[in-house]
Amino acid sequence: MNQHTDTESTFAAWLRRTHGPAHARRAAERNAAFFLPHLQPGMRLLDAGCGPGSITSGLAEAVAPGAATGVDVSADAVSAARALAAERGVANARFLDGDVCALPFPDSAFDAAFAHALLQHLADPLAALQELRRVLRPGGVIGVADADYDGGLMHPALSGIEASLALMRRMRERTSSPYVGRRLRELLHEAGFVRVVATVAADCQGDEGRTTREAEFQARYVEAPEFIARAEAAGLATRSRLAEMAGAWRAWGAHPGAFWARFWCQAVGRVPG
Repeated sequence: MNQHTDTESTFAAWLRRTHGPAHARRAAERNAAFFLPHLQPGMRLLDAGCGPGSITSGLAEAVAPGAATGVDVSADAVSAARALAAERGVANARFLDGDVCALPFPDSAFDAAFAHALLQHLADPLAALQELRRVLRPGGVIGVADADYDGGLMHPALSGIEASLALMRRMRERTSSPYVGRRLRELLHEAGFVRVVATVAADCQGDEGRTTREAEFQARYVEAPEFIARAEAAGLATRSRLAEMAGAWRAWGAHPGAFWARFWCQAVGRVPG
């Protein structure tokens, strides 16, 4: 394995660990609210990129006595999802290791598919949607939700934070799809879905507790050894510049008027037939 590939692999693993706690706080009633009205008892559902399974458990309740299957590329996430389902007593959910672009299921295996915050991490989100269409039966429904790295409002707009967000976008552009949110409706059509409807939801940090926690998370993010190594390897930032960005995040978190709103793009589509 060459140095570049090793850096990318280490960074991808670090990203999963870093965002794990946030993913564990997700819930179907909030993060899949746009999709729940399309589910019915008895459906067979696939949650692609399920992470620690906190959304999957809620989706499983919505389709019971049908079954929900969560798939994630991270074995650690799958283990956490199984433990959470057991803790919550969700008997109709199962979890498997798997690649969303090469799912271990036959054609038409599911009635519904869901993916939250998955496509932004993929270099080829269309390939993933085409694979999800393959495993959905005719008439099946899909729901996808993802961020867009240009979708947000921040105050105050400190220069160090703007530089930090621009750096994160440039790093994501190299290997993933940071602007996929705006393209969800288009991509679903290209993957062969019909009757596609796109919507948007917003989340924000707007009180002292949330802004302080978010600022500290972002500061530690840009000063983490894994992030520094990748930024330096790509020639995008120096260690001293990253330290300045971390300081800007902490200054923002301490500001009494700190506010950050971000938008989640969502879309629902159907398989023809």
